[in-house]
Amino acid sequence: MSEVLEGLLQKRASASAELRALDAGIAAYRHALNGAAPQTKSAATVSGTRPTMSLAARKKLSLLAKARWAKKRKEDKK
Repeated sequence: MSEVLEGLLQKRASASAELRALDAGIAAYRHALNGAAPQTKSAATVSGTRPTMSLAARKKLSLLAKARWAKKRKEDKK
């Protein structure tokens, strides 16, 4: 009976190693497709690719965009 158990444990260990190898292969393939390091899930990421932007940063970008559009409208009037 112990020989059967040992055999099953060995098969389990080899299957586990094969799964780890497959996971590593999948991660490498995803890395090659995305061109980015593997992302970890955290509260600071949106869709796993970009960190969230603070309200202050969004406001700053909004003001810069509004200034660009105002400048463009002013140039178009000339």
